[in-house]
Amino acid sequence: MTNTLEQQLPHITKDPALDNDFYREWMARRLSIEELEVFVRNYGGWVKSFPNALATLILTTEDLEAKSEYVKTLYSEMGYGNASKAHSVLLDVFFDDLSARMGEAGRLDRGRLEKNIEMLPSTHGLIDGQQVLYSDPQMSIGAQLALEWQAYTMLRQVYDGARNYIDLWPNPDEFHEACEYFYTHIGAAEKDHKEESLHALRRYAVNDEVLARITEGYRRQLDLLRDFWAGIYEATSAVREKASPAAVES
Repeated sequence: MTNTLEQQLPHITKDPALDNDFYREWMARRLSIEELEVFVRNYGGWVKSFPNALATLILTTEDLEAKSEYVKTLYSEMGYGNASKAHSVLLDVFFDDLSARMGEAGRLDRGRLEKNIEMLPSTHGLIDGQQVLYSDPQMSIGAQLALEWQAYTMLRQVYDGARNYIDLWPNPDEFHEACEYFYTHIGAAEKDHKEESLHALRRYAVNDEVLARITEGYRRQLDLLRDFWAGIYEATSAVREKASPAAVES
């Protein structure tokens, strides 16, 4: 019964949620500090909000086994109980270090960005949309499936773009020390979460009606991610064009 949806999973990397203009731009060149402010404000805002979405998912899920798996995911997201290793904190560490290496210390500080830069409508759409999806017992299964199956490629691509700045660290070891956020995800965490989400699909897609709802949650999650990255691409392009119209035209 779940075969149709499962067959889509290996092709998720071709979805606009992962195959899009922002990732191509991010991996191809260094962004200016102004472009980085837009990216970090929105990507960082989503990362910070994600544990709240997981908490909603835990509340929504009645089955004890599924609830336990989602608790494990939340526990991982929150640094296994160590606040300094929470994923949003590790992300802050990287961008704080990056801005200092660019001679712009403090420019990418989360507190500063939250005070001075509004999140994009598409970022609010992703954060609010996930709350809606995770409040639905059936769509939440598909939404989490989509999120986890795109997550490894997402983090790998964000890391690939971060490597454009590696030579700002005179000692490469210090760059890699700052990259703990990326390595936490590229390691076992996202692989384990993929298997957990697939297990939930196989366990709870008990009939065609439920599978249809799960599939709807899957597609809606990917649509939210597609719009999120498109919004960041449009906003960073606008910043670049404002700074150098001729560069964009060429």
